[in-house]
Amino acid sequence: MKKKFFSWAIPALMLLTLFPFQAVSACTGFIIGKDLTTDGSTLYGRTEDLEPNHNKNFVVRERKYNKAGDKFVDETNGFSFDLPAVSYKYTAVPDVTPEQGVFDEAGFNEEGVSISATVSASANDDIQKVDPYVKDGIAESALTSVVLPHVKTAKEGVELLSKIVREKGAAEGNIVTIADKTGVWYMEILSGHQYAAIKFPDDKYAVFPNTFFLGIVDKNDTENTILSADLEKIAQDAGTYKEINGSFHVAQSYNPPLAEADRSRVWSGIKALDPNADVQYDDEYFELMHSTSDKLSLRDAMNLQRNRLEGTDFKPQDQMELDGKGIPDKTKADPVYKYPISNPNVMEAHIFQLKDNLPASTGGGILWLAMGSPRNAPYLPYYGNISNTSQPYQEMSTAYDKNSWYWTVSRINDLVAKYPELFEDGSIRSEIERMESQWMEEQPAHDSEQISLSEQPEQASLKATKDSMERADSVFKRLKEIQKIAEDKVVAEYGTSALEEIEELEDSDTEETIRLEDFDYDIAIAGGIFVLTVIGVAIYLVKGKNRKGADSHE
Repeated sequence: MKKKFFSWAIPALMLLTLFPFQAVSACTGFIIGKDLTTDGSTLYGRTEDLEPNHNKNFVVRERKYNKAGDKFVDETNGFSFDLPAVSYKYTAVPDVTPEQGVFDEAGFNEEGVSISATVSASANDDIQKVDPYVKDGIAESALTSVVLPHVKTAKEGVELLSKIVREKGAAEGNIVTIADKTGVWYMEILSGHQYAAIKFPDDKYAVFPNTFFLGIVDKNDTENTILSADLEKIAQDAGTYKEINGSFHVAQSYNPPLAEADRSRVWSGIKALDPNADVQYDDEYFELMHSTSDKLSLRDAMNLQRNRLEGTDFKPQDQMELDGKGIPDKTKADPVYKYPISNPNVMEAHIFQLKDNLPASTGGGILWLAMGSPRNAPYLPYYGNISNTSQPYQEMSTAYDKNSWYWTVSRINDLVAKYPELFEDGSIRSEIERMESQWMEEQPAHDSEQISLSEQPEQASLKATKDSMERADSVFKRLKEIQKIAEDKVVAEYGTSALEEIEELEDSDTEETIRLEDFDYDIAIAGGIFVLTVIGVAIYLVKGKNRKGADSHE
């Protein structure tokens, strides 16, 4: 038995040592203050990452009038929220399997509040022992559905969420951004009942993947800061309290060690927005807020969400050679491969462009939404006052559906990713960017129309809905043509079996697949430590297995 155990334990441990586990909810958020943008607008958003072949919708949830006793219930963990008399209308980007969580993720409400929720993160083990996450507390799956339809300002959103975390607890750590015409609030839900939020400065920018970044916070600035009462005490009780320059540092006190997949994304994101930023890849930690003398545009934000380590010495992990089981080939592991912001697990990407001159009834800005991975999908502009979305956004199939926006883009992305040699000319991406540039040029005229209709909200909504529906229908038709061209190109080169392979991937149970971001590639420490770790852990497991065998049948 020992020999049999060692025959699989050593290779397995070698794989785990080379490729340490990384949480799969690998979203990347960003904020760019209005003082740093070319047009004075505030930009913020996120890539929503989990896995390939995971359909998303874009919908409008109508205003609701609730009865006394009505509740919102999260079917995934039993969290409940007492609904007020009115739930405001809002736009949302939900999953298609509400029994597994609604995950409304991002949108505007009718009061001009917007939200992006969430970037997943987690406190270190010592913090969790003192203030553990609460099984039936609020989670990402419910957060947007609970907060967005029930607040009139961004600060109210933070206050509501803070109250829920205090009273009901949080099921997980999360980073949330909530905004209105006065600016963006950045909030970290750190542990079971601890949180910290700030109003983000107009003269800074931030890039934040799946770890906490909030540093030193002025707890006396109650106008722009909201903190849980025991924020410092919990860190002290956990023995993780840390000061920087004599002041309590939130992230350094609550974070686990920085994961490689987070390091690669925050560093490359900062460098993408400011190539001259004074950050090094191997810095001990990265602060949340950064300054730049450059002016940044909406196109820069789109490029950030499409970033695949361009201009660096690194390569995207998904370009690494796989073995026969579809796992990164450990014999080919190389520290040049890093996890990029634009990775195969991006299900949609959104950018909020908030403008001072737009009325709150429009959301005070525009949602630029790329359904599916933005690598080969266009960002379309939407005001918050639309009353409907194009039908392809609403198809709910969990397998490939030719009428679905998500599945159409997913097919195009799969073809380009699997057969890059056939699409080296970049014609698909070039056409998509030409579309986006045209819409950017047209947007000021649409803004003027919405401003002129600010006293006629129903007419403004009709106009916004009509324009966006016509644009979306036209774009979807073109995406189907692009899909057909790409499929024909693949079949002409490799035969119908090549297309069948793509179809099989779309129909597979992606929850059972091993995903690339599950692995970190830190080969530099793999020498003596690697050997000692493998041998030591293997011996420990053998002894443990033998002890278990004496007590039970396994």
